Amino acid sequence: MRMQYLATTAAFFLGVLATPLSAQVQAFGGPDDDRKASWVVFAEMKNGFTPHGAVAINYSQPKWKPEYDGMLATDKFRGQSHRLGKNWWTSLETTVAMDIGGSKIAAGSYYLGIQIDKDGAMSLLVIDAKAANQNGWLPFVASQWKTDLSCKLDLKQDAHESVQELMLISITADRTDHSKGTFSIRWGKHELSAAVNFHLPKPAPAEAKKG
Repeated sequence: MRMQYLATTAAFFLGVLATPLSAQVQAFGGPDDDRKASWVVFAEMKNGFTPHGAVAINYSQPKWKPEYDGMLATDKFRGQSHRLGKNWWTSLETTVAMDIGGSKIAAGSYYLGIQIDKDGAMSLLVIDAKAANQNGWLPFVASQWKTDLSCKLDLKQDAHESVQELMLISITADRTDHSKGTFSIRWGKHELSAAVNFHLPKPAPAEAKKG
């Protein structure tokens, strides 16, 4: 019985040692030197600082490669969802409701992706961050994602003479009308963009002068 026990135990440990490393859980990550941000704060500053809301996008910058130009003309990436940026999620945090490309986004926390339809039209996917975290969705596995919220983007190929080597994502407010703005993704010589409307709170009415 003892010999049989030893033989069974040895066979078990030999089986464990023979398990390929690829079958074991591995960890990767760490500080992200490529992490960037674009943000807008709305505030009155005439008599101190009175905030009216803020929007912020955080992302990591993938590097452009010349062969990507040829991929835009193929069907390889059409009819699919894709990550936006690299490494961890590209995130959107907003304390005000807004429209991007005509689609309304409530105040909240979101993750962003890109969807390309069968005709090559591109949309920004807006994924509820709480739902993504609770369900274990990751930016590397687009097949996991579920969202009903997408924003149409206008693709301008070769819109710029110079190559934007590192992806640049921005959200800005117009200087003359702060309730309007622009969402933009520049990469290579191309640009994806959409008009933005910020639903800002109405300013409090000025107090009537006494006397």
